Amino acid sequence: MTTGSTAAARRARRDSAQTMIRDGVSLVAGALLTSAVGVAAWIVAARLLPQEQVGQASAFVSGFLLVAGLGDLGLGAALLRWVPRAGRLRTALIARCYALVLAGSLAAACVVLVLPTGDEITESLPRFSTAAFLFASVAWAMFQFQDAVLISLGRARWMPYENAAIGVARVGVLALAGPAFGAAGILLSWIAPALAGVAVVSVLVCRVLTRERPPDTAEPVLPDRREVLRLLVPTYPAKVTSSLLTDLVPLLVIGRFGPAPGAVFFLVWMAGNTVDYAAISFAQSVIVRIAHEPHRTRELFALGGRRLAAVFVPALVLAVLIAHPLLSVFGGDYASQGTWLLRLVLLGCLPRLVVTLVAAAGIAHGRGRLVAMLEGSSALGVLAVVAVVPVSHLALTGLGFVVVQSVVAAAAVVALWRWVRSAKTEGGTA
Repeated sequence: MTTGSTAAARRARRDSAQTMIRDGVSLVAGALLTSAVGVAAWIVAARLLPQEQVGQASAFVSGFLLVAGLGDLGLGAALLRWVPRAGRLRTALIARCYALVLAGSLAAACVVLVLPTGDEITESLPRFSTAAFLFASVAWAMFQFQDAVLISLGRARWMPYENAAIGVARVGVLALAGPAFGAAGILLSWIAPALAGVAVVSVLVCRVLTRERPPDTAEPVLPDRREVLRLLVPTYPAKVTSSLLTDLVPLLVIGRFGPAPGAVFFLVWMAGNTVDYAAISFAQSVIVRIAHEPHRTRELFALGGRRLAAVFVPALVLAVLIAHPLLSVFGGDYASQGTWLLRLVLLGCLPRLVVTLVAAAGIAHGRGRLVAMLEGSSALGVLAVVAVVPVSHLALTGLGFVVVQSVVAAAAVVALWRWVRSAKTEGGTA
C-alpha cells in the first residue's frame, strides 16, 4: 500500500470516528432537550397539585407510555431498514405498519388494563378512565412511531422542532388545565398535544409520500414474512423488557406504596429514565458506525465507551452530590422523601451505561439474543426488587436498582469478553 493510500485510509477512519461522536453528541443533546421540557411540565404539576393527585396521574401516564412501547411491535426500528429499499412501494409499507401499530397499541392497552396494575391506572379518572386510557395509548403509540417514519423518509431534522413544540404545548395546557381539573388536567396536557402532533405529522408524511419521488432502487422490495420474523423476533423481546423497566416499575411502586410515595418515585425514576434515554441515543450512533464497519468493532466500541464515560460520569456524580436541591424544585416534600432514592438511582445508572454500550454492539452485529438477555435480566431483577421491598423503605428500591444493574453490567462484560475471544479464535470480527 502506498503512503498516499495509507494516509487516505487513516483520514477516512478518523472522519468515521468523528462522525460517530458528532452524531452521538447531537442525539444526546436532542434527548436532553426533550427530557428537560418534560421535567418542566412535571415541576408545574408538582407545584400546582397535591402529591397524591400527581401520583395518580403518573400511574396513568406510566400505563399509556408502557402501551406505546409495546404497541409498535418493533416496527419503528424495522422501517429504518425497510423503507429505503421499498422505493415506490413505500407508501403501502408505511400504511401497513401504521395499521399494525394501531392494532397493536389497542391490544396492548386492553392487556395492561386487565392486569392488577389496571386499578392504579383508572383511579385518576373514575368516570371515563377506560376510554381515555385507550385514546391516550393509541395517540402516544402513533406519536412515537412517527419519529421512525420521519427518519426513514429522511426527515429526521423535523424531530427536534416537533418534540420541542409538543413539550411547550404540554406545559401550557397543564398551566391552564391543572388548577381547574386536577389530575385530569395533567392527563389532558399529555393527550391533547400528542393528538395534535399525530395530526400534523400525518399530514406532512402524506405530503412527502405523494409529492416527492422516492429514491431510485434497482427493484423495489417489500419485506417477506421470513425477513419480518428474522428481524422482529430477536429485537422485539428486548424492546418489551426495556419498556417494562421504564414504565411498569412506577406502576408497581404506586400499587404497593400508594399514590403519594409513588409520585416521589415516579419523578426520581423519570430522572433515571432521562439518563438512560440520553445514553441510548448516544449508543445509536455507535450501532450505525459499527454496522457500517464491523471490522473496527473493538476500536469504535472503546472510543464510544470513553466518550460515553466522559459525558455521563461527571454529570451523574455531580447530580448525586446535589440530589436534594434538584428535587427541591418539585417541592420540599419531594426532596425530603426522595433524596436518597434519587442518589441511588443515579448511581445505578453508572453500570447501566455499560449494559447500554454492550447491547449497542450486540444490535450492530445482529446478536438479538444477547440484547434480550441483558434487558430481560435488568427488568426482571428490578421488578423483583420492587415486589419484595418493605413498603416503609422506599429508598431500598434504589439500592436494589444499583445491585441489579451492577450484576447485569458484570454479566455484559463477561459476555463481551467471550464474544471477542471467540471471534479471535475463529478469525472473524468482534
